[in-house]
Amino acid sequence: MAEHQHDSADSDRCLKHLMILALFAALLYLVNRWVVIPQVNRSPFFRDHLSDVLALPVYLPLSFYLAVRLDMIPENFQLGVGHILGAVILFSIIFEGLVPLIDNSATRDLWDVPAYLAGGLIVYITCRSSLNRVS
Repeated sequence: MAEHQHDSADSDRCLKHLMILALFAALLYLVNRWVVIPQVNRSPFFRDHLSDVLALPVYLPLSFYLAVRLDMIPENFQLGVGHILGAVILFSIIFEGLVPLIDNSATRDLWDVPAYLAGGLIVYITCRSSLNRVS
């Protein structure tokens, strides 16, 4: 079985799917904040964790898009597991470690770390599934 070479068409397809994911995740965040939480305000998942799951599906595609458009990374660049895990680690350190030290209204919630990981997994699956599709 030959190894699949990633070209700029693969990267464009991945980026397109990631941007659709970012739009969907941002819309889901808004629906959760404006509709779901006011109706189901006792659910800790919707109130406390869904926004953390959606953080990387919004952040990674947008930062990937900007980096490509600003020529900071080549157009055939592929997001890998290491990039996504790096983002999970950075988000965990910043938002669960540093921000609570700086902002008294922020709380440290270690359950957010698996939420970031789940969001990273969504990004990974989205990108990989776009590479596995036959055009």
